[in-house]
Amino acid sequence: MTTDIPPDVYIHALNRVQEAFQACLRHDEHHAQELLQHTRNELKRYTGDLPIVGHAGKDVPFLTNTFVEAQAWGWLEFVSGAYQLWRERPGAALVHFKRAWRIWRPWNTSASQAAEQLEARREKVRAGLWLGEAWARVMSDRAPQTSQAILRTTLVELQRIQVLDLLQETLTQQATLPPAPPGSPAYRPPIPYVRRLLPA
Repeated sequence: MTTDIPPDVYIHALNRVQEAFQACLRHDEHHAQELLQHTRNELKRYTGDLPIVGHAGKDVPFLTNTFVEAQAWGWLEFVSGAYQLWRERPGAALVHFKRAWRIWRPWNTSASQAAEQLEARREKVRAGLWLGEAWARVMSDRAPQTSQAILRTTLVELQRIQVLDLLQETLTQQATLPPAPPGSPAYRPPIPYVRRLLPA
């Protein structure tokens, strides 16, 4: 791990993973995978991996030292989760969406500027919307309850911080996902699953 991190590393990483997300929307999974692997390897080379579990086995947020680092890692984990959903692997997607949510959580209040705090809250909501969709595609007895709990909490926060545009953006993006597996909560319409929790 190198201590001297070039200032543009995080910017280039963020640009690449956002390009990977666009590739997912176009169903260009090979290009998305290439971009994600390159970015993850580069970030790990400069910063190492981010810790998930703290002392005594207690879960802690992914720890990032700067906001630009949070942006790069947060988007990398989010897009990695979305990529797994497009590959019809909701279990793997859960891991990445949870990581993205944890990366943004501490910046809700610790960001030094109001604009950064709002961005952190917005990205945490984005991760929550996709985490709920991933749970709805898992075949598990607790999937319906877990998915709905996550989505209801996320929708409350979305209303609180007034980012309704993000909901519409997410609905449009999730509509391009492959059909949910038979037996999962999201198998039957309407899709995405969060639509079931919205007012008629």
